[in-house]
Amino acid sequence: MKILSLFDGVSGCRQALKELNIDCQYYASEIDKYAIQLAKSNHPDIVHIGDVKQVGKYNNIDLLIGGSPCQDLSIAKKDRQGLQGDRSSLFYEYLRILNEVKPKYFILENVASMSKESKEIITKELFDIDPIMINSALLTAQNRKRLYWVGKLVDGKYEQVKIEQPKDQEIYLKDIIEEVTIDPC
Repeated sequence: MKILSLFDGVSGCRQALKELNIDCQYYASEIDKYAIQLAKSNHPDIVHIGDVKQVGKYNNIDLLIGGSPCQDLSIAKKDRQGLQGDRSSLFYEYLRILNEVKPKYFILENVASMSKESKEIITKELFDIDPIMINSALLTAQNRKRLYWVGKLVDGKYEQVKIEQPKDQEIYLKDIIEEVTIDPC
């Protein structure tokens, strides 16, 4: 399986594939030097390809994944500029690469608190594929609502992939906090 990950961060998808024992060629676009350093340390097989703005055409990609920066979309930013903002406008780089590469599947993730207008624009640009909202609190000790657009290439056009809500794993902060013993010496 060939994966192209945009805005790869610390290669969380690569880790998930590893835990599922899925063998893959993994190409990662990321610019944060610390994220790249950690990803390389954990997954030396990753091929780092640099800035998303410089990513060219790749052939035979099975899955394109990414979550363009959310800073201009998030309700947490006082004067958010939506898809016109410097960071969140990088969604259009994801879209460019999706149209050039034409992977078998794609997943785009972003913050659920974006404006209705931004959500509608992204949905329209992604072939009218509706997102599903999944709260990470179902799987982790973190409350983090995200939208996921998931498509599959069928006869030259993308169709919606139905995604089920994950089962609540009932993981709470108390379940992941480690006790630390401090030596008074």
